[in-house]
Amino acid sequence: MDDPTVHGALGKSIAQVYTIEFQKRGLPHAHILIVLLAADKFSTSEHIDKFVCAEIPSSIENLRLHEIVAKCLMHGPCGIDNPGAPCMKAGQCKKMFPKEFRTETTMNVSVYPLPK
Repeated sequence: MDDPTVHGALGKSIAQVYTIEFQKRGLPHAHILIVLLAADKFSTSEHIDKFVCAEIPSSIENLRLHEIVAKCLMHGPCGIDNPGAPCMKAGQCKKMFPKEFRTETTMNVSVYPLPK
């Protein structure tokens, strides 16, 4: 937390809060909210892509890590592949999966980013 909040890795932080969750099936993970100074807020997709990305580890370079990510950190299967999944309601995934693949972040009308 020191890099983004004290050292300003993302810009000048004016407030922050985080919590660490330990889930039954998954790995522990953190939810972090950092409020940046107005001048440092991420306002373009290029700025977001400079700091944020998500990649599935290569099954060739690190099979064990790839298997952990696929088992613990990915949604599904649901939809046609598993209509009885807990996320399904009226024949569709409540979490709107599968998501459309994007090569870069795009901004929607309300300026909330649509992830890569």
